[in-house]
Amino acid sequence: MEKNIKFILNGKEVEVTVHPVKTLLKVLREDLGHTEVKAGCEQGECGSCTVIIDGKIVNSCIFPVGQAEGSSIITIAG
Repeated sequence: MEKNIKFILNGKEVEVTVHPVKTLLKVLREDLGHTEVKAGCEQGECGSCTVIIDGKIVNSCIFPVGQAEGSSIITIAG
């Protein structure tokens, strides 16, 4: 079931309606157009998908977007 998820992305509040287990990487690239976040191994090992969530380094390819609710996310563009 899809859910409204709100978070701050590079200093701007965003809201998406997606399935909460969809990866943050896919939401950033496919739903929000933030292609600066790259898909590499998609297993959380290579680091090309790295973002900062509430001050912590996270591999967005293995991070469910539902866990980002209310968080501050910074990409390489941010």
